[in-house]
Amino acid sequence: MMKSDHLLTWTLLFSLPLLSACGGSKNTDAAAERPPQKVSYAVATQDEVTDYVELVGRLSADESVVIQSRVSGFLLKTHFVDGQRVKEGDLLFSIEPDEYEAIYNQAQAQISVAETRLELARKKFARSQKLIDGDAISREEYDEDQAAVAEAAARVIASKADAARVKLDVGYTKIVSPITGRVDRALLDDGNFVTGGLAGGTVLTTVVKDHPIKAIANLDENVRLKFMRRQRELAGDDFKEANKLDELHIPCYLQLQDEKGFPHEGTLEYSEIQVNERTGTSQIRGVFDNQNGLLTPGMFVRLKVPASDAHPAVLIPDTAVGNDQATKFVYVINEKDEIEHRTVEIGDRRDNLRVILSGVKSEESVVVAGMQLVQPGMKVTPVLQGQ
Repeated sequence: MMKSDHLLTWTLLFSLPLLSACGGSKNTDAAAERPPQKVSYAVATQDEVTDYVELVGRLSADESVVIQSRVSGFLLKTHFVDGQRVKEGDLLFSIEPDEYEAIYNQAQAQISVAETRLELARKKFARSQKLIDGDAISREEYDEDQAAVAEAAARVIASKADAARVKLDVGYTKIVSPITGRVDRALLDDGNFVTGGLAGGTVLTTVVKDHPIKAIANLDENVRLKFMRRQRELAGDDFKEANKLDELHIPCYLQLQDEKGFPHEGTLEYSEIQVNERTGTSQIRGVFDNQNGLLTPGMFVRLKVPASDAHPAVLIPDTAVGNDQATKFVYVINEKDEIEHRTVEIGDRRDNLRVILSGVKSEESVVVAGMQLVQPGMKVTPVLQGQ
């Protein structure tokens, strides 16, 4: 009985490896029969594109004028609502004019006095001219009468000048907008005393012309070189003409912080003629329509400026581009449905597409989804994006 049990044990021990071998063969066959990984792909296309440079800039008013009082007095009335749009010549503030009107009336009276004295001096001199011929008066008296006419005439001129100056002061009691634009808030309430003067006049408000509006950005030296070459292409052989940006009609595009794309189109009007030695940058300025007032002076914006003419380029979905440390790459599906790793040089983004400068040709298939599931040399089942 013991001998029979030992025989059974050895039989079972030798049978286990055979059973395991049979099971392993089935697993290997199942792996071999597993279909290739499905991946979504898109076909690279070719289209005409323009190269752009993108810059960070700030909006600036086309004109900005600080409104100050030219004469001293009490602020009589403010004639606008804070933030209101005004036209050139619109009344903004009134300063009490009574004192200046009184001084003006007095100056007018002084003109009348001076003119009367001039008339008397002329009559006296006319008599002296008759008397001097008969030696009835001395030459000294004659000269004095003649000088009196000149002096009286000068007093008339001086009186009129004083009156004109005072008339200006009367006019300065009504402060009008020098430009068309939007007026800022009033800095003083009515009834406050304001000080006049060309240099130290009280600041009352500011008026800015924000239509059109300007956007200013800084170019580094590399971007400036691209831009200058673009100007040369447009201007031809005479590079002096390339500095007249407003005549070249180079478009530029603007984006606010909460916007997608660059919906605001304008034109370049100025490029600084020298590079700042300290910062290595130079300014560029574009002008934009702003009839709706959305663009506000002081805002940070992004600018997009063309750096080339339209040229053919390869485009692929931006999602197909991967990062590999300092390089960009894509997975290309070759004719054998195998994955190839390609290092690419990328250009600008066009909506959801990316310009490829090198590494992918038109009509090649690139993986756009499931990139983490594939590796070079792997066979896949391509599925066209959207299907």
